[in-house]
Amino acid sequence: MQEIFENYQKVLSNYNFRNVWIAQMGTGLGGSLYFIALSWIIWDITNSTAQSGIFAIMYDIPQLLLGLWIGVIISRYNLKRLLVISDSIRAGLVLTVMTLYLFDLLTVNIIFLCIFLEGILVVFNRPATNAIIPQIVNENELETANATTQMSNRIVNTAGYGIGGLLIAGVGAFFNILVNAFSLLFSAFLISRLKNIKNPFEGKDKSNIKDDFKEGFRYLKKTPALITIFSIGILMNVGGAPITVLGPAYVENILGAGSGGYGLIQGSWFVGIALGALYIGSKKINSLWKILALGFFTQGIAQVFFGLSSSIYLSMFFIIIHGVAMSIANIPLFSFVQRTVPSKQLPHVFSILGTLVSMVNPLAFGASGVLAEFIGIRQTYMIGGMLPLIATLLIVLPSWLKNANQE
Repeated sequence: MQEIFENYQKVLSNYNFRNVWIAQMGTGLGGSLYFIALSWIIWDITNSTAQSGIFAIMYDIPQLLLGLWIGVIISRYNLKRLLVISDSIRAGLVLTVMTLYLFDLLTVNIIFLCIFLEGILVVFNRPATNAIIPQIVNENELETANATTQMSNRIVNTAGYGIGGLLIAGVGAFFNILVNAFSLLFSAFLISRLKNIKNPFEGKDKSNIKDDFKEGFRYLKKTPALITIFSIGILMNVGGAPITVLGPAYVENILGAGSGGYGLIQGSWFVGIALGALYIGSKKINSLWKILALGFFTQGIAQVFFGLSSSIYLSMFFIIIHGVAMSIANIPLFSFVQRTVPSKQLPHVFSILGTLVSMVNPLAFGASGVLAEFIGIRQTYMIGGMLPLIATLLIVLPSWLKNANQE
């Protein structure tokens, strides 16, 4: 246990990483509060679930439209400067929403426009943040760094949705919006204070985006490891979709536990994810394929048994195991991409990965709901659990991964 905390303490003693981590924590919490506030405002204005759905879609559309190209654009500019500008503009948009809301001038169309622009800036922000981490921590600290950011992001996002609802009930939506504006301005300040950040993209020709776009895909085409990584990522997203979509129906119809039971299941899943991240972040991974195979296989088995369970306590146990296994597999996978991809290609690869996964998500969510209607909730969970088992074969069978040691 002491070794685990020493590893995290060492990473957090890194001035640059600590600034990025605090910035992510702040914007994650602020973003959750903001999203809850705008969702409530739209419902208060329209009383329409359709309008609430459009709000969520407007946030995701930029990823689908721009995601494949964003990496090419990012690779031409200094990541530190880009993140500062992105956070500053986002803060300006939030302050605009806050001012209009304060004077009772905020409309649904303005909210849609602002959240769409927010989505565009987030499309720039995410791959740039992912790409800057390998520049600010040592290679042998990537697992700990990624575990720290992912675990923290889940904590603040989960907490933010709960706190956001309480704040709206207590003091109104205005405070939520104000907190998000402050978090973005503070993030821009912290990122601007990063020291000795190298700019591997300086001097790169900015004239021919099309050629660079093709170059990025040519790189992926000649790198079977990354193609397999993308395939695994898509399989995992599709397989895990029932847990996201069918949770309320599973708890109500299968467990008969009501909303309290749903809270216990979601909380147990979060605990598992956090425990897995805490564990894997303390380890040096030498045999990548073994840890990935263990994580994916365990995740699939846990989901199958979760679907078969009729006991709230057994379900909590299996969803904790599922969360632990998910972190144990996902964090080394993420670190492998950061280590393998050249720095000039890294933003593009992350943007392509994010776009492909985002394209699959709506289809997987919709398919889970439809499938559950036709064959049942249990069966849908079990089918979803089979996909991580297939992903395990993609980990075990190819020879390239068995030779990929992270040293």
